Amino acid sequence: MRATICAVLLVLCAAPSAADPLATEMRRRNDELVKEGFNLTNGVTVTAAGTQIELLVPPHDPDRESIVTLWFVAERGELSVRMLGPGGEVVAGWRGRRGEQRLERSLAPGKYVVELGGAAARGLVGVKGPVVGRCELDAARVAEHAAEPAKGFRWPYLLLAPANPSSTTLLVAPNNTGFLSEDLELLRASAGCELVQMQEMADRLGVAVLVPLFPRTESVYVHALTRDALVTQTPAIARVDLQLIAMIDHARALLGKTVRSRVLMTGFSASGSFTNRFAVLHPDRVLAAAIGSPGGWPIAPSADLAYPVGIFDVAALTGTEIDLAALRKVRLFLFLGDQDTNDSVPYRDSFSEADEALVMKRFGKTLVARWAVAKGLYAKAGLAATFKLYPGAAHQVTREMQADLEAALRAAM
Repeated sequence: MRATICAVLLVLCAAPSAADPLATEMRRRNDELVKEGFNLTNGVTVTAAGTQIELLVPPHDPDRESIVTLWFVAERGELSVRMLGPGGEVVAGWRGRRGEQRLERSLAPGKYVVELGGAAARGLVGVKGPVVGRCELDAARVAEHAAEPAKGFRWPYLLLAPANPSSTTLLVAPNNTGFLSEDLELLRASAGCELVQMQEMADRLGVAVLVPLFPRTESVYVHALTRDALVTQTPAIARVDLQLIAMIDHARALLGKTVRSRVLMTGFSASGSFTNRFAVLHPDRVLAAAIGSPGGWPIAPSADLAYPVGIFDVAALTGTEIDLAALRKVRLFLFLGDQDTNDSVPYRDSFSEADEALVMKRFGKTLVARWAVAKGLYAKAGLAATFKLYPGAAHQVTREMQADLEAALRAAM
């Protein structure tokens, strides 16, 4: 079972200035962690009264290591830093004006708490591996809506109300934990941090944001909208694409205004695959999609390739033909770092052995080799798709990528 495709959450530090060397150092460290593949980097401001950060570790392979980095600098005086394990034991810590610690180990499942106090400070927490941070949500604007099977969705979703009351557009960001979980607490924490990441961009765009709380099960890689996700008969996870449409329509009704039925979407890695495949399956519901590193191969609009490599058997799987005319009206922005090696094609939870052989033979053995081929297939089909390759970037969302995807969504509006 693949476990290396993970949600990339980048909490951007404020733009540094010459008068703020600490912000410059924080930004540099943040970028280094993201390039190293950390799935959570969180800039933290510590008040003199103290601050706590919660990290949740789900059940996982006991031999799989996680990395946690802590780096903090006090404005004056000494800062106390302690990381407590599930049983209250101290697993890391120090006291001083400046400190840094890096833990590389298999963390036991449970809740870890980073306690910070004694002085006002700033710093950075980084996590790589099966660990979820708990981010503070804006209670005035974020609500969780419970599952309503009678209305077509069997999992909850989070909804960020728009800052602009006259907003008529919804941005959908499919969730992606990076590990197996059906635990709502973990799904809620992971999706909540994704929503926090989205909020500033959403406010600049003037949109509401919906993040589903879909699980990732042992048998179905729901977060990537794989072939199994379309054919499973398990009621809770059957046709999650249709469940998402039901969530979208539920949210439109709740917002209490004329919110258009076609949404903006964005996703990276597994959720990039979900976004890519959802846009192809339901082009009548998507205005534009920003798709980052979609699992090693963006679904091809080709009638001679089976799903998820292509679309020829989609009607047999779903009962509905792909509407290519509608798909040509969807603006697609696909992006990839030229150092990205996070390839799901060789993994059986994502592609079959036959799919892998076909992709490797016809399209190339690496993500970058396939990129130009996919671009050509999208152009041949007449799709409004922009493919962009970013030199020097690995499996990450860089600031340049973030700016470009936001610009692409804005242009579609």
